[in-house]
Amino acid sequence: MTPYFILVAGWLVYFTLHSVFASTAFKSRYNFKGYRIAYTLVAVAGLLAMLFYNGSISSAPFFVSQGIPRYASLVLTIMGVMIIQRSFRQYSIRGFVGLSEESSELRTDGILNHVRHPILSGLILIIFGFFLFIPNLPTLISCVCMLAYLPIGIMLEERKLVSLYGNAYIEYRKKVPALVPKLT
Repeated sequence: MTPYFILVAGWLVYFTLHSVFASTAFKSRYNFKGYRIAYTLVAVAGLLAMLFYNGSISSAPFFVSQGIPRYASLVLTIMGVMIIQRSFRQYSIRGFVGLSEESSELRTDGILNHVRHPILSGLILIIFGFFLFIPNLPTLISCVCMLAYLPIGIMLEERKLVSLYGNAYIEYRKKVPALVPKLT
């Protein structure tokens, strides 16, 4: 079994578990007081494990990450982090990780007035920055796996949001793009 097959399989397992554990059905069946904290810790540990495994696979770079590619990787990553940071002005980071109760109201102000999933928008920039920083085959595979999962994750999240907020979310979804803000 090649390390690349293990890498893809690892991402498939990670994203499957991430989706199952985040599902309303799973949460309603196995909900306990520290569920959100446990979910966050498992998600972060799994992500770090995948990134460490990615880094352990020896591979020649496609190009040298110096000069423009290196600066572009840093700019994309910084922009992604800034978007995610700005997103948490709309969400409670304590609620997001499970340290306090999450707000039950539909928020559409601030950055959410421009994109519905700003955390994922920032993550996409970080993913591209990651590839430019470490431009090799394992990183390309990891980036493709992450980008391929995003539409699935968005679909599952949107389904959950429609069931939670109903027509209010459906109307919001009609007006505001998912990831890339309108230029008008």
